[in-house]
Amino acid sequence: MWKAILFLSAAAIAGCASAGTSIPDQTLNQWTAYRHAILAQRDQGRFDAVEAQQNIQGKYEELYGIDPTMRGAFVYGLKLYEAAHLGSLSAVEADHLAQARIDQALAHRRFTLPLYVFPPEASD
Repeated sequence: MWKAILFLSAAAIAGCASAGTSIPDQTLNQWTAYRHAILAQRDQGRFDAVEAQQNIQGKYEELYGIDPTMRGAFVYGLKLYEAAHLGSLSAVEADHLAQARIDQALAHRRFTLPLYVFPPEASD
């Protein structure tokens, strides 16, 4: 009996591990393309760094909803850009730190496994 329970537990864990990412690839590609377009426009002078960050955050939340990890990354970036505006930090350094934090948060979200929800027929 314990062998059957062990086998079923291992099968369940393997099923969860192969479930994939929690962000659909098409949506992720759409947001990544938008992010790069806004950053390019910022570099051309159409937006300042704070406006670009707010636009990127708005699009992210429109596509995925509110995510505390990503929201923290966006707020961190805004604070860095404000520090750069005040002269406490160079604009290039602020941008590298802000974009690296967003990339870290995105990787965290991408590889966070979704919660497994038992199908309704499993409770019968």
